[in-house]
Amino acid sequence: MKTISFLLLVLVIVSLGCNKKEKAGFGGNANLKLMAKHHGLLIDSCTFYLKFNATDAPADGVYDVTQNGIKYSAGNSYATISGLKKGDYYIYGIGWDPSIASQVSGGIPYTITDETAQDVIVAVTEVH
Repeated sequence: MKTISFLLLVLVIVSLGCNKKEKAGFGGNANLKLMAKHHGLLIDSCTFYLKFNATDAPADGVYDVTQNGIKYSAGNSYATISGLKKGDYYIYGIGWDPSIASQVSGGIPYTITDETAQDVIVAVTEVH
């Protein structure tokens, strides 16, 4: 009986350890450089939103981070979000495409698997 109890205890401990999922959020070393593209072109004036521990847009529309794009010499913009941990994130971007004089937006799930600098392209489309 003691052997069965011991084996059950070991099984519970092992299963808890194996199912541990990384919690996304601040406190790590990953840096994301976010860029939006529409029809293959980088988009100017884009604002990015980041949701921790998510693979879909939040139903309530509340994001954990908002970061405006910083314009660089080509007239396009990017946003950098630093100090992130490994885990699942949902990234949403909204901006302006001057080639069609229209607002564009889109989002993607993104998983950080190693804490390094990473470029992330968010495909956006016309807002209807």
